[in-house]
Amino acid sequence: MPKPTSTVHIALNAPPGTGKEGEEARMSLSAVVRVGRHLFLGSDETATLERVTDLGGGRFGEHRTYPLAELLDLCGGPDGEVDIEGFAWDPPYLWIAGSHGRKRGKIKRGVSDEEGAKSLAKVKIEENRYVLARIPLQEDAEQGGLVPRRSCPDPHDPARTLTAARVKGRGHRSALMRALRYDEHVGAYMKLPGKDNGFDIEGLEVRDGRVYLGLRGPVLRGWAVALELLPQEARREGRLRLAPVEDDGTPYRKHFLDLDGLGIRELAADGDDMLVLAGPTMGVRAPAAVFRWTGGLTTDRPRVVRGAELERIAELPHDVEGGADHPEGMCRFDVEGSDHCVLVLYDSAAPHRRDSSGVLGDVFTLPRPHGLRAMASRLFSHDDPGGTGVDA
Repeated sequence: MPKPTSTVHIALNAPPGTGKEGEEARMSLSAVVRVGRHLFLGSDETATLERVTDLGGGRFGEHRTYPLAELLDLCGGPDGEVDIEGFAWDPPYLWIAGSHGRKRGKIKRGVSDEEGAKSLAKVKIEENRYVLARIPLQEDAEQGGLVPRRSCPDPHDPARTLTAARVKGRGHRSALMRALRYDEHVGAYMKLPGKDNGFDIEGLEVRDGRVYLGLRGPVLRGWAVALELLPQEARREGRLRLAPVEDDGTPYRKHFLDLDGLGIRELAADGDDMLVLAGPTMGVRAPAAVFRWTGGLTTDRPRVVRGAELERIAELPHDVEGGADHPEGMCRFDVEGSDHCVLVLYDSAAPHRRDSSGVLGDVFTLPRPHGLRAMASRLFSHDDPGGTGVDA
């Protein structure tokens, strides 16, 4: 297992008046993206965005918290858990994805057998989890940099207004969930909780308005699933519709990835390639790794991705020290002297990663794309559709 090139300390001591978001975020980081000199962070336990700023010397601080309810109309109310699982920066918008998954009750320590069984039978739908949205960022000197806004002028076209918007529909009846409910591959998993190999979004990347979602589950006979969407402005302000992606009008495209039986935990662009953070679908001790999907951001049809197009390029710490360290957040994080680095953050971070004010993330230097592998990928992608295409 490669050692990290360096570590980054992220101070998450929330300012007064924000309750315990700092403590919660330190223990439940699930998404990260770098935007200029800032990191935007998400937690799977809160309904807020966290922003920290580069202070130099491998330190990020000046923590600010932004309640999502001040930026978007949340179906589950201002305090309902959003379960943020993905961020992506596609200027001028910061994109955010909730898990879109159901939640099974836990058996708590010390309860009776009967109480434990009852808890395990309960499955919750939390409407705020079904958020897929974009939020404009605006430079604000008084707040130290880029700030999320419900609306603001476009800095490149002052006559145009940038607006926050989410995919239309209410909660688990959103346009995305309605589109997928009868899908031949994932439809049967929509009502299963995420940690039961049910439907669960954990990866997000956006390029030129085209949205890529990585599914932690379901994993179908060892194959992970990624979805491709094209959200566009809806008639109602603050809403997005799903435009057709396929010629038959289907508003999504599916890709199947051979990740050695693992699910997708995060996505990040590296040029035209897609970096895929992969981990176990269910709550079991299993490896975590980074894969490179060569040309993943340029494909124009449904794909079965394997062989020369998909390379396992890094192993990550996972389930150390009695079950801690679950790699969940990953973003490009180039450092001086290397332009192929990623920052990895951990849910349930191990004790050695935490202090009273923040957490440590790992920076890994990834191998550069192999020229022959990239050439093979292009050949498979365009000249042999019968060999790899879902629609063959």
